[in-house]
Amino acid sequence: MRIIPIIPMTQTQAKAVCGSVSRTTKMPCKSYSLPTESCVTGFKMAKIKGSICASCYADKGNYAMYANTIKPAQFARLDSVTQALESDDNRQLWISAMISHIGKDSHFRFHDSGDLQSADHLGLIVDLCHAMPNVQFWLPTREYGMIKAFIGSGESIPDNLIVRLSAMYVDKPVIVPKSLQGIKGVTISNVHTNHNQALGTECIAPQQNGECRDCRLCWTDAPVTYKIH
Repeated sequence: MRIIPIIPMTQTQAKAVCGSVSRTTKMPCKSYSLPTESCVTGFKMAKIKGSICASCYADKGNYAMYANTIKPAQFARLDSVTQALESDDNRQLWISAMISHIGKDSHFRFHDSGDLQSADHLGLIVDLCHAMPNVQFWLPTREYGMIKAFIGSGESIPDNLIVRLSAMYVDKPVIVPKSLQGIKGVTISNVHTNHNQALGTECIAPQQNGECRDCRLCWTDAPVTYKIH
């Protein structure tokens, strides 16, 4: 585990380093949004008819309605991640800035839009998790290969991070690669069209005006299934 010395920052300083954090109406916490254009696997899946990425929620609704302000913020965050991976000094600044943004919150999500860029990107998030052991982090991702590369390098998922392998298709369960089966902190999420096809513990947000409210199931290792939206 790498210990990163933390630099105290104001919110203004933090925003200059890592961009702003996202705030969505559904989520009970802050999150970090990246542009869907930067998705590696998702960009390919978006071209496949019937895939979940082909009708990505992050390319419609409020994301599309307010794209003029949302997209620049997402690309600014993406640039900050790229810079953070370029040197240890930049890494320290990014982690310090994220700590300032998260503050005393108990939960945080990566990413409400976009996805991991590399195994090194996951390593950056893991360093943040180690620096904030009292915060529970949730990372849904379709970058199975990046998770495999990270674990294969001898690294591990910290206790306060849930990496949730996301389904590629509606009503088709995630097939966890053998290399990730039984790995602590790695679980799955599926997507279903109706209640009878739920594959896992069903997300209750649709019954609560599309909001998590008091539910924190996604921050546990339980397999979850979401109604397509």
